[in-house]
Amino acid sequence: MANFETSAGIDGITGKFNKHTRLTMRRKAWRYPDGRVFGYGPKEVYSQDKRDYGRHPRSAAEQVQYDRWSEACREASLITKDVAHPRYAEMVARHAAQLCGKPEPLLGKRICQFGNFVRAVLIHEKRPE
Repeated sequence: MANFETSAGIDGITGKFNKHTRLTMRRKAWRYPDGRVFGYGPKEVYSQDKRDYGRHPRSAAEQVQYDRWSEACREASLITKDVAHPRYAEMVARHAAQLCGKPEPLLGKRICQFGNFVRAVLIHEKRPE
């Protein structure tokens, strides 16, 4: 991904300029679990090409990783959308601790977005030994 600077007039533009271009612009907003924004990432431009799965299907290892990731995403969605979920309070506390202090030992780096943090923790917990 490329980072770029813009003038003040077009500072808030995100997405594509038109439907025919492959280039997409974005700037991620980092949020607390309650939705408040606490920071922004760099401005990025990236090209997105779709994979032809008919011609290039997933390998066995890719399929295993895809299944693990899909399961982690489903479970993370349940946790992040339900405040009464048994793991919600634990994840909020772990997320806040790694934002203010040192990174989560399981992950090795700080993850700012709450949903991404939950997915990363779940995928590492389900890692095959």
